[in-house]
Amino acid sequence: MDEWEEMDEPDETDHIWPEAEGGPDEPWNKRRIPRSQNRSKGAEMPSLADVMDSSEPWRLAAEIDRHSLEKGFKNPRNRDRGFGGLKRR
Repeated sequence: MDEWEEMDEPDETDHIWPEAEGGPDEPWNKRRIPRSQNRSKGAEMPSLADVMDSSEPWRLAAEIDRHSLEKGFKNPRNRDRGFGGLKRR
């Protein structure tokens, strides 16, 4: 059992790329994770491991990268970053 798992904790739908940062409400941007994990992550951009949870990880990675070049992100910790949190500038 890892740090997020609890025996009776329900799962809920998570947007891998947060909607608050421009993530779409599409099936390929969703996954089921424990409630506590979902509630604690906030508008954090996904790691490579998170993106791999997508049903279409390559599409999700490409969309995050495209968005970072065209529009950028709202949260200061996500600004000037592309896929995987890599620096853009």
